[in-house]
Amino acid sequence: MALARARAGYNRAQMKHLFRFAALALTLMVCAAAPIEDPANWPQFRGPNASGVAAESAAPPVEFSAKKNLLWKRALPPGHSSPSVWGERIFLNAYNSSSRKLELICLARKDGAILWRRDAPATSLEQTHAVSNPATATPAVDSERVYTYFGSFGLMAFTHAGEPLWQTPRAMPRTAHGSGASPILVRDFVILNHDGIAGGYLLAVDRKTGQEAWKRMYPAPGGRRESYSTPIVWGAQIVLHRAGVVDAYDIATGAPKWSLETPTSGLSTPVASSDTVFAQTWNLLGEDDQRGALPDWATLLKKYDKNADGQISEAEFPDDLLYTARPGLEKVPNSQNYLNFRSADRNRDGVITKDEWESMLAMVASQARDHGLLALRPDGSSAKIVWREDTSIPEVPSPLLYKNRLFLVRNGGVVTCLDSATGHVIYRARTGATGPYFASPVEASGRVYLVSGDGVVTVIAASADKMEIVAKNELGEDVYASPAIAGRVIYVRTSENLYAFGER
Repeated sequence: MALARARAGYNRAQMKHLFRFAALALTLMVCAAAPIEDPANWPQFRGPNASGVAAESAAPPVEFSAKKNLLWKRALPPGHSSPSVWGERIFLNAYNSSSRKLELICLARKDGAILWRRDAPATSLEQTHAVSNPATATPAVDSERVYTYFGSFGLMAFTHAGEPLWQTPRAMPRTAHGSGASPILVRDFVILNHDGIAGGYLLAVDRKTGQEAWKRMYPAPGGRRESYSTPIVWGAQIVLHRAGVVDAYDIATGAPKWSLETPTSGLSTPVASSDTVFAQTWNLLGEDDQRGALPDWATLLKKYDKNADGQISEAEFPDDLLYTARPGLEKVPNSQNYLNFRSADRNRDGVITKDEWESMLAMVASQARDHGLLALRPDGSSAKIVWREDTSIPEVPSPLLYKNRLFLVRNGGVVTCLDSATGHVIYRARTGATGPYFASPVEASGRVYLVSGDGVVTVIAASADKMEIVAKNELGEDVYASPAIAGRVIYVRTSENLYAFGER
């Protein structure tokens, strides 16, 4: 009996050891199949899955400037591409306006030295907004390759050493402001939102060869136009914010999964928790302070009818009647929309009558649609709006989800902090850094970094129940690109330079 008990105990010990060994082997197999990214990397636009959230171990400085915590700076051609970081290298896109050259640039992480440059062989350049740039997309990087996109050319892939691997030229999308989406990586695919006024599509190509895996054409009912946002991965789906709709597609096939039509221009990139997608919808007439206060007919006549004939001629018509406004962008070229005479002179007889003006006012009023930050959960082929917040919605910067809080930053430096579960506004306050905001907020070490278009980086505490400004850093240069955070360094691209800030 004693011997039997001893053998049984020995067998149990063996089995326990075997189970431990099997668990370890399984773990190694999983790791080999899906390599874990180095938390010091920032592999695409806004980092992992476009979230803007750095690794827990990241510890960039809070205070920095041209004289404080500056590791290095490197002069670069302009571009709105954010830097991507992998290992000891940094990758970004640029546009040299003098030579009209589009290029992917690789820099050394330790000192910013330019290691190599590769041109995109575009034969013509896409149309862009006055403040935009044809080098807007941020490269995506994995352990073997760097993938880059230019709307004027298409997709290209290189080794980290700059050796060309493949390219897939694409017809230039016809847009009003230039393409804005960046490529992302999921499974064996490079995914791209290649959108335009007509003929837009979601594309998946094999990351090793560049061969097309699938292409899903976008439907265009209801006058939908181009979108500018980068998609995100959510489970087995790709979620995309497009003009007029938020929708999702199957990663493996591109088959549509669900969609929700909503009045939006499709500018910002969504973020997501385990069960909810947060889409920041925005449109020109989405809030009261964006809707120009056009005068009624009596006021228009009293102020502008110089010859008192009871109608308004083209010579009498003012040039400062706001049709739509963008608060905080008053100094940005082509940012405000003014009503022109021809829009109101419907019969083209050279004068505006009372009926024509009132018809114009009615049309403008009918176009007003509330926009908002939407918390969405799929519900069959559509999605349910769990909650929404309609005030102070940013136009360009994407939202930031950190733990259970959502952060938005609007032009003028208006910050909104929301409870992600309920939509409750925890606070809404101003940073004091006014002007436009193009860069999306990012987080590291429990702090949120907000970058104004004028080059002021405001750092706030992420967990405070009212705005707590930790630091305000002035760079003195315009900023259009979102920062990258890798390890103990924050990389900020201005209109003229790439800065690396870190404590020595």
